[in-house]
Amino acid sequence: MTWLNVAGTTFATALMVWAEWRCLGDNQKKERASLIAVTGIAWLVAVLILIFPDIPGPIVMFNSIFKPLISGLK
Repeated sequence: MTWLNVAGTTFATALMVWAEWRCLGDNQKKERASLIAVTGIAWLVAVLILIFPDIPGPIVMFNSIFKPLISGLK
């Protein structure tokens, strides 16, 4: 079931990239590169969340970074 969700996410991402790619002109190389980079990062995060649903969120990281700073101020 997980791999079916990954396949669906990949298909939806590919469909979005295809639709945006057609709208970009041939001379818009930086826009195409940013489209691929941002979409690739978003796809990777989505797949990681699908495969490992129990990974902690970014709030846990911020709490571990700022907890010593906040406790030092008190």
